[in-house]
Amino acid sequence: MRITQREKWAAVPVFLLLVLLFLRRSLLVAFLALKILGYPSALDAWKGAVRHETVEHGGIPIDIYTGDHAYSPLLIVHGVNPTGKNSLDLVRISEALAQVGYQVFVPDFVEMRRQHLQPEEAAHIKAVFQFIGKNAAIACFSYGCGPAMIAAADADIRDHVRFALAFGGYFDIRETLEFVVTGPETSIAYLKWVYLGANSDLVADETDRARLRTLAEHRGSESPLEADAPEKLSPEAKALLAIFSASTPEDFRTRLDAGPENLRRRLDALSPSKFVQQLRAPLILIHGINDPVIPAQQTIEFAEAARANGLSYSLTLLRMYGHVNPLLPKVGLTSLLSFYIPETFRFLEVVNRVVAVM
Repeated sequence: MRITQREKWAAVPVFLLLVLLFLRRSLLVAFLALKILGYPSALDAWKGAVRHETVEHGGIPIDIYTGDHAYSPLLIVHGVNPTGKNSLDLVRISEALAQVGYQVFVPDFVEMRRQHLQPEEAAHIKAVFQFIGKNAAIACFSYGCGPAMIAAADADIRDHVRFALAFGGYFDIRETLEFVVTGPETSIAYLKWVYLGANSDLVADETDRARLRTLAEHRGSESPLEADAPEKLSPEAKALLAIFSASTPEDFRTRLDAGPENLRRRLDALSPSKFVQQLRAPLILIHGINDPVIPAQQTIEFAEAARANGLSYSLTLLRMYGHVNPLLPKVGLTSLLSFYIPETFRFLEVVNRVVAVM
């Protein structure tokens, strides 16, 4: 069939429209990526400010970010840190996602702000999801990904989760805790004492709980402590302390198996590895290759379990991130060719995926 000259010219506007749409999408993804990395000017100039309001549901404060065109709801679960939903990085990312078309809901979980991670958080996340009132996506960071992914697997909401995104999360918290407790002495080695203090509530006696918290605070800050402080603990409290004092992975597992059963139950109840078969949502899994807090192997194992269970998923490992913050080398010819160019394409690919599933 021969195409006439008129038909050729008629196709030009369609072609130009497609080119413009492609360029617009490319710019949107690039500007979104820049704002996520801490360079907001381009996206702010294009999309303007978003509306920000705070509501409360079931005693949980929820920040809602809405842009001019809110197409798709997204629930973001913050990590275990004192700033919670008010983390400057999280606020910037929430604004950016609202600017490109998400309506973003960011709840504040009090216990997670106190650096206490408990199985009950999954029910709180589920409650916020149900408050949104329609199909939504769930995104999470760091240790917040445990309860977030468990909530996404809940039978009451799992068929309504459009996708689940985990950045720097864990899959099995026993393995993660083993890494933190027995890993090399680094600037984040104090975390094991944070976890000891957070789990001191598992000990029956209140005096023991207070002594464990005091001991954890002193060891975490490397400040002096009474030499006989551990000896004042009950056998139950000593068994808990012994777990967090293990020096090798084998020692950790032995002490955990011999330690308080309620700790083992808590760890299992906080591990997505125990719930992955119940997940239904497509997964977007992202992790910094050199993460010093939660090993990238955790997300690799999550991806392997997703594949084994027939879940749709993508896995992106980034050299440009440590834990959940960028780690960028000095710009030079070598780093430009070996790091910045390939990492830019890798990062833009995952940002484009987040926009595409909106």
